[in-house]
Amino acid sequence: MIMADPNTSTFSPQPQIDALMIEFMENYGVPGGALSFRRGGTLLYEAGYGFADQNLNVVTTTSLFRIASDTKAITAAAIFLLMERGKLALNSTVFDTNGLLSQFSGFGSPSGWVPLITVHELLTHTSGGWPNDANDPMFQKPELSTDELIIWALQTYPLQNPPGSSYAYSNFGYCVLGRIIEEITGQTYEAFVQDNVLSPIGITDMMIGAIAPQPNEVHYFMPDGQDQNEPYSFNITRMAAHGGWIASAGDQAQFMAGLFGALDDEGSSVILTRSSLELLLSCTSASIASPSGAYGCGLAFNNGGNAWHTGSLPGTTSIQVHTGTGMTWGAVLNIRNEDNDNALATALDNMLWAMARTVSSWNVDG
Repeated sequence: MIMADPNTSTFSPQPQIDALMIEFMENYGVPGGALSFRRGGTLLYEAGYGFADQNLNVVTTTSLFRIASDTKAITAAAIFLLMERGKLALNSTVFDTNGLLSQFSGFGSPSGWVPLITVHELLTHTSGGWPNDANDPMFQKPELSTDELIIWALQTYPLQNPPGSSYAYSNFGYCVLGRIIEEITGQTYEAFVQDNVLSPIGITDMMIGAIAPQPNEVHYFMPDGQDQNEPYSFNITRMAAHGGWIASAGDQAQFMAGLFGALDDEGSSVILTRSSLELLLSCTSASIASPSGAYGCGLAFNNGGNAWHTGSLPGTTSIQVHTGTGMTWGAVLNIRNEDNDNALATALDNMLWAMARTVSSWNVDG
């Protein structure tokens, strides 16, 4: 039996939203999930559904889930915050002898393309290599530390294209951005983000995950016939800056409201200035921009003013959205479709838009 969280009594009841979620979970075999809708500083509705673990504990609005690649928007926000403070620039080089991570300048081919890579190219997945494919460094050598992995990847995988010339989604690129944050601030990536990005907008329970579940974290399920231990077989802690955060659905919606706070002026605390936010959304390669959407810095966006990111790991599907009309939402599931993870994420995205449109006062389409 799929159960809606009873802790929604402080909101106006939304039976249509609950019915859509329950139908979705039944159709896709989802054990548990949560969602949250808000407009700026106002929480509109959130709920947990189904089961958090094998003991049939229910998902609540405070349950924590791995949000996987939704993490990239958080890392981008931290980088832009350091830009506002004058600590780096989009055109700052990373691996050359005067770069932000000059300690790695002796690895790889010094006469090749690696010394040319900039912060902008890491943010926009245009570094020229290390794509999210079967050779993705982030899912290899789990015994290596972050620094050891960076050295190994630089030595093992030459760039495939000149930096800035083409788009290839790169988890490793965002791992490097996390290392840049640590180098500049003298803090761990997690501590800097908690202190400077999350806490100032009122988010206090997010943390970097680990192989073992953290307090209040859900269990991750695999479809029948799949290895149920797979979600716990890789180094989630090392994935910190590209896919390591655990959060509630409410945290996701609140982060997006804070990120867009200067643009929306809807009563949310603000992470970045309006000019930084506009740059974050526009700094993309012209070769990958299109009317249907493009990838900026840590977020995809389209001409309708909508911005989003999805996340996917074994046992995890997540999404966070900001609409052009100033609404934000987040949703998390403790399963993914192992045959086609995009299918489940797309269905989840479509359902959330349908949910928002059931409440006319939310004015999601303007």
